[in-house]
Amino acid sequence: MGGEQTRLDHMTRPSEKPATEAENKTDGQGAGKRRRPKSAESVAARQERKAPSGSPTEQREGELDQVRDVAPRTDELAGVGAVMSLGDLAFYDEDLEDPEPTKRRLSFPRILAGVVMTAGTLAAAGYGVRGVISNLGPVKPTFFAPYVDATLTPAYQFQSPIYNSASQVALGFVVASSPTSCNASWGGYYSVTGANQYLDLARRVKQYTQSGGQIIVSFGGKTGTPLEVACRSSSALAAQYQSVLSTYPSQGMDLDIEGAVMSDAAAIDRNAKAVAQVEASFAAAHKRFNLWLTIPATLNGLDGNGKAVVAAFLRDHVSITGVNLMTMDFGQPVANMGDAVVGSLQAAHTQLQTLFRQYGNSLSAKATWNHMGATVMIGQNDSAGESFSLADARTLTAFADSSKIRRISFWSLNRDTGCGAVFGQLAIISNTCSGTSAASLGFSKVFAQLNGRIYPASGPEAPAILAIQGSTNPANAPYPMWSPTIPYPQGYKVVWEGNVFVARYFTQGTTPSASVQYAWQNPWLLVGPVLSTDHAPTTTTLPPGAYPAWNPKTTYNQGNIVDFNGLPYQARFYNVGVSPAGQAQDPTASPWTPLFNIPGEPSTALG
Repeated sequence: MGGEQTRLDHMTRPSEKPATEAENKTDGQGAGKRRRPKSAESVAARQERKAPSGSPTEQREGELDQVRDVAPRTDELAGVGAVMSLGDLAFYDEDLEDPEPTKRRLSFPRILAGVVMTAGTLAAAGYGVRGVISNLGPVKPTFFAPYVDATLTPAYQFQSPIYNSASQVALGFVVASSPTSCNASWGGYYSVTGANQYLDLARRVKQYTQSGGQIIVSFGGKTGTPLEVACRSSSALAAQYQSVLSTYPSQGMDLDIEGAVMSDAAAIDRNAKAVAQVEASFAAAHKRFNLWLTIPATLNGLDGNGKAVVAAFLRDHVSITGVNLMTMDFGQPVANMGDAVVGSLQAAHTQLQTLFRQYGNSLSAKATWNHMGATVMIGQNDSAGESFSLADARTLTAFADSSKIRRISFWSLNRDTGCGAVFGQLAIISNTCSGTSAASLGFSKVFAQLNGRIYPASGPEAPAILAIQGSTNPANAPYPMWSPTIPYPQGYKVVWEGNVFVARYFTQGTTPSASVQYAWQNPWLLVGPVLSTDHAPTTTTLPPGAYPAWNPKTTYNQGNIVDFNGLPYQARFYNVGVSPAGQAQDPTASPWTPLFNIPGEPSTALG
């Protein structure tokens, strides 16, 4: 996903082999190390060495040693938390059988006695069997999280209920700043600091999350250089992931893996190891970790590359929350996209259930669905003859609700409006409309029936908040304070009562926090609170003598440039004695145009 088009490159890759032994790793809660389970050969050898012979006491000790070898040890389970990964379950799958039979079988009463003894030890330590299989517990409801192209202009105001009715969004895409630079950027255009400064991204995220919304940060996408390619070590890659995730209050990490990187085995392996490090750091800080692998799907489910990607993360015991299938751009005309998407998901469900079992995770059919997601491209797809309609959205919504697939997303919220009013025609591919006649937020309203949450609220759902009180210190104000006498064109940003607002259309004299019956009646849109890390903007002044100082007695013709209080202004038309200072109060009538950026001044129109 991402960019002007979304094209999935399906490549071939040698089939993967399941891991033959589990590696030592920090558990999902960071409480300690778990040893890998003993291999079948070591169990058999120890059983032979401890085969009962001699006194009854020696015989009983040999039998108990067999129980200890088969059952997980207390110290192995000491770090098991409330949530286990799919990869983690490979350590303790009860359905795994040793390739060689033991030389002596224990009677059922003796096995039961051993299990009871082990369970008693675990209970005393505060752990239980439920902790091992807790991810097979209650099925969670489907949540809806549309993708937002965070760098597309005009900026999409996902934090506002006017433009977004979803309780979750996936913000994309974080990629490398250049093909050879291991530095995170938004779309290759903005550094994390730059996105917060020029796109108000951190401010908008804060507004959205404090109003009850949840976000997932998405790394990768179709365009740009994935970080796992630009970063040449897993530790360097992990550092970039952690830097971004620590900047935004994210409820999840989404890895959009598509295109050429899918056949780059070294990059995929590096990615899996880096994410394992990130997970360990989250556990050490007692923070929840939520990972989604977003990969392409075909009409027949996953291709070889897709299965290899999932296998790589399972081998490194990464806690995979779910596998999100991009059920779009199938590469051929499709008469009914709703049925095609459902068919693709059903095929992938069978493949994933088999793949999970290969790595020691015997999930039920319903539990497997609860570890899956689907992402569609609403409206016109990049592939000719593929268009996802509102009827298809209703088909997918009904299927998601019945199957309990965990996640539904679409590309993208920026496109969830009809193209007719914008382009005068339909069936076109655009970043800002769906190519259909669907009304604004038409697809969102269908999928919003899926009201699950990434993380359920601990109490009553947070109410929608009109404004969150930010810093009222003038030194923190990043834009000019609102004034009732200044005319504000569309896109102008101001500060009012500790919050940043942007003009949705030309306005003058209307207070940003004015009470209105409907949000759309206010010309001001709430961007978010003034952050404590904000500071008043500065404008670089001219060096002395760069231009002649403005003189009230001088006649100025069109094109003349003057220095006024260290800033350059250019005459729009003939004038005498008209100070450039009046430009801020009445920019339309003023004969002067500033040749510098005014804080808050729009660079592009607001969408």
